[in-house]
Amino acid sequence: MRIAIIGAGALGTFFAARFAGAGHDVSVVARGARLEAIRRDGLRLLMSGETVTLPVRAVSDPGDLPPTDLAVIATKMTGLGDAIALLACWNTPAPGVLTVQNGVEAPDLIAAGLPGAQVLAGRVHGFFEMTDDVVRHVGVSPSLAFGSWGGTISPSPAADLLAAGLTDAGIAFERPADMAAVLWEKLVLASSVGGVGAALGLPIGPIRADPAHAAMLAGAMHEVAAVAAARGVLLPADCVARTLAFVGRFPAEATSSLQRDLMARQSSEFAALTGAVPRLAAPVGVPVPVHDEVIARLRAEGMI
Repeated sequence: MRIAIIGAGALGTFFAARFAGAGHDVSVVARGARLEAIRRDGLRLLMSGETVTLPVRAVSDPGDLPPTDLAVIATKMTGLGDAIALLACWNTPAPGVLTVQNGVEAPDLIAAGLPGAQVLAGRVHGFFEMTDDVVRHVGVSPSLAFGSWGGTISPSPAADLLAAGLTDAGIAFERPADMAAVLWEKLVLASSVGGVGAALGLPIGPIRADPAHAAMLAGAMHEVAAVAAARGVLLPADCVARTLAFVGRFPAEATSSLQRDLMARQSSEFAALTGAVPRLAAPVGVPVPVHDEVIARLRAEGMI
């Protein structure tokens, strides 16, 4: 299979390395120093104590790629607009485009920007970090949930291709019937863990251990679930309980990428995660006081 990975950060590198390691023809679209590092050293992925190095085709423009079966947009939400613009100018559009951005809005943005594509909405679990161009898996077994977007009931050819590629690469996956609910469940996790963690300045272990901090985390999750329900998204009744149990398995020192970016005063996905909750809540009249408090703390600390 010919696969293009748009964005060569930690997550994009993981997918590219695993697909390439399974024998697929993988190309990576990257820029700047990261592009040069991949051309010089290949992709380097550290998992289970072993570092693998894989050479792949690396370009700055998808127009330089051969015809491709599947494109994976692995940028952060802040880079999604640029990725869509690049793909829109591609002379040979991919039949399938997988989005793995955090938040709940990326699939609609991609469908609007790439009207001819088979859009696959994806949700990733797993923690990855990149240091000195080496991507390291740091906790939670990686997995992907994905499904066709835009009202398609039967599986699309692109979805079947992706499933075959994931099987080859040994990446765990599931194909839920309701991807909107899956994306909102991820928002329950990502908005709350990232926002509360940054507001408190703590990794997940101390947050779990302190009753007041734990209550703030749970309250934020309940707010996201309430907004989803008001917007017509049916989450499982035990969504928050299961999400808290999932967080209970995180390493004590774990932090989310949103938290790390906020605390470093770097560009972040805040607007698509914690910052999106009050925006999505307002039209349906759902109060979100915990998110309001979190955002006030972040603003007071100069993180947003």
